[in-house]
Amino acid sequence: MTVESEVAIAVGVGGLLLAVVALAIAVRTALWAKRLRGAEQALLAGEPVDLVEFAVGMQARMERIEGDANRLRDEVVSALGTLDVLLRHRAIVRYDATGEEEGRRSTSLALLDRQGSGIVVSAVHAGASTSVFVKDVLRGDAGSVALTAEEQQAVTHALR
Repeated sequence: MTVESEVAIAVGVGGLLLAVVALAIAVRTALWAKRLRGAEQALLAGEPVDLVEFAVGMQARMERIEGDANRLRDEVVSALGTLDVLLRHRAIVRYDATGEEEGRRSTSLALLDRQGSGIVVSAVHAGASTSVFVKDVLRGDAGSVALTAEEQQAVTHALR
């Protein structure tokens, strides 16, 4: 399995877990809101409703929602920490791919983990077209495909 695959899987699993937790919170909140609307309609219709029981139930629900929100926040912080570990080193190098152009329209982006492994994504603008290249990096060196001077510069800057 390649480094890119591992990074993509880790990011995907983290995103999926966050989505499931957010969905659970949304469903719980929707059910709570439905019950609240029912109690409100009963109050407005003049039906007998135990206000103390209603208030206690509301407080308990709010405490559960706050707990869920705190857990979700903790999971988001944890996922961001995981991403920071996976993408510990990063750098962007802008340059002119051909000597004829100005404006440094080409870019190489290095995304590396703690060991200096990861990927370099390059968008090379030449004339009227732009080509995108993705190359693997293993411990600060070219992986399966040689790096251009600009890509190597991005890797070097990222590892500083």
